[in-house]
Amino acid sequence: MKKVLVLFILCFIVQYAAYSQGTARGKITDSNGETLIGVTVYLKANMSIGTTTDLDGNYSLKITDPNANILVISYISYQTIEIPIHPQKGEVVIKDFTMVTAAKEITKAAEVTAKAVKAKDYYLENIKQKSATSIDFVSSEAMKRSGDNNVTAGVARVSGVATNGAGFITVRGLGDRYVKTAINGSRIPTLDPFTNNFKLDIFPASLVDYVLLTKTSSPDLPSDWAGAYISVDTKDYPDKLTINAETTFGYNTQSTFNQVVSTQRSSTDWLGYDNNLRD
Repeated sequence: MKKVLVLFILCFIVQYAAYSQGTARGKITDSNGETLIGVTVYLKANMSIGTTTDLDGNYSLKITDPNANILVISYISYQTIEIPIHPQKGEVVIKDFTMVTAAKEITKAAEVTAKAVKAKDYYLENIKQKSATSIDFVSSEAMKRSGDNNVTAGVARVSGVATNGAGFITVRGLGDRYVKTAINGSRIPTLDPFTNNFKLDIFPASLVDYVLLTKTSSPDLPSDWAGAYISVDTKDYPDKLTINAETTFGYNTQSTFNQVVSTQRSSTDWLGYDNNLRD
């Protein structure tokens, strides 16, 4: 008799639990009708009772609490949905949801601009990588590192380039009329009818961003050269006042601070004028 009573009580409890349990089912999509995968569906009062949508956007949640609850539908970048739900007596509640994106449009536009530094090596390396011709370059950054005070001294460090005492440039043994020079895209004419070569030592290194040497022909360049087409690009007009000061210092171990045979000197000779010492 005792066993029958216990069995009866267990059956009553199981039947009551099944009787009070309900199920919420449905499909979740976005505003375009596309199914959303992995949407979180749970009870607000008890977050341990929850599920997620499958590959077809379907969900099925068993609710054991007989009381009224709040069903929460949450997904990243979408507005959270909360609705009351109260299934009873094993009821299956069908609830389909359409989620709206939580993106907000910024009314004020922000523009970010940046300017490439043409005096740096990385700018010219990018040009060299994209170029279909054989080119070499000397940047202002490289000339500062090596201490070159003019363009001729900087270009002389390029492989295959040589200079003479007059400041003219020879590329791969070709000079005179075989070398063309341009500044900011404009060719430089020469006064000598027998040569196209140009003395680049008149350009100080501080006024130049880079020097580009093209060694093979290209459709965008003139065709009356064979050695190299030298393009000098000067610095842009500054956006604000810029002051650049340079100085050099040197000494000779055989003459500096030593007595040497020379003429008489006045105390102002180092300033460039005489203080009436000489007749």
